[in-house]
Amino acid sequence: MINLNCQFIFSPFIIHGVMNRPTTRQQKPNSGNPIQTFGMFLQKHIKFILIMVCSATVITVLGMNGLRSDVSSSIPQPSSQVTSVTSQQPLRIEHNQNSSAQAPAVSFEKMVKPSSPKGTIVQPSSPIFPVQQASPEIPVTSQVRTKFGHFPYQEADPSRLVNAGKFVRENYERSELLDQEAYEAFQQMKAAAASQGVYLMIISGFRSITDQAALFERQIARRGSESEAARSSAPPGYSEHHTGYALDIADQQSDTDLKVAFQETAAYQWLVTNAYKYQFEQSFPLNNRQGINFEPWHWRYIGPPRASQIFAAARQAS
Repeated sequence: MINLNCQFIFSPFIIHGVMNRPTTRQQKPNSGNPIQTFGMFLQKHIKFILIMVCSATVITVLGMNGLRSDVSSSIPQPSSQVTSVTSQQPLRIEHNQNSSAQAPAVSFEKMVKPSSPKGTIVQPSSPIFPVQQASPEIPVTSQVRTKFGHFPYQEADPSRLVNAGKFVRENYERSELLDQEAYEAFQQMKAAAASQGVYLMIISGFRSITDQAALFERQIARRGSESEAARSSAPPGYSEHHTGYALDIADQQSDTDLKVAFQETAAYQWLVTNAYKYQFEQSFPLNNRQGINFEPWHWRYIGPPRASQIFAAARQAS
């Protein structure tokens, strides 16, 4: 294209040269007067000078237009596609729980989808507002539904249960089970008490939900309603005995099994003074906040992290 433009531009020069070619030898001007000589030069070549100036202007304009068109064609046009953040790529909100005075740190991830063209700007589908600070940790008690003041518990894994000894009264005896961790701790506590002349005996340990249901039904028949029965016996699914970490304790030398009178025995006095050393505690002390009747014989083992977690809600309510 530039070559054609050049031919078109320079054609007047060729025509001008042919038309103004002298047919006869002209007399040389007098070179004595420079001004006169320059005037004659301008008069003779004024058309050629004007044509040169116009041609140079045309060449410059055409060249700039051609360069501009070549540059614009070589630059890729930006895509007009705009990708929005969808619900499948949520904004990750990081809360700073160490300080309630600092605003939560908000980090925006995946601002460009993997399938989007490179460099595509993503605009949120809705305005981004400051995120409220996370509330303090909710107490465990508010996350658990109780029934007549009792907390729910799952049955222990049978593979964790071991024989914890026998309950013996006159001609009656039965074997009881405990979680292996609770059994070891109870054996240590039992031996320590015996060394001081106090003899502890297990009355009941692990109890299945089925057995608890039968026991609770008998309490309803005896006391007239579920709410009254629950003051002295947990509904099925809500007994600490399901865990294998709770047990009822008796004094071998006193016939006060499962009676409030147990608090007057040497065994109970020893437990109140020493049970904490072996990480046992009363589940339902006098005037407990769960509203359960005072049970001096009922104790739970809270030593290992597993047991502590199981009883966390109940302990906060105690």
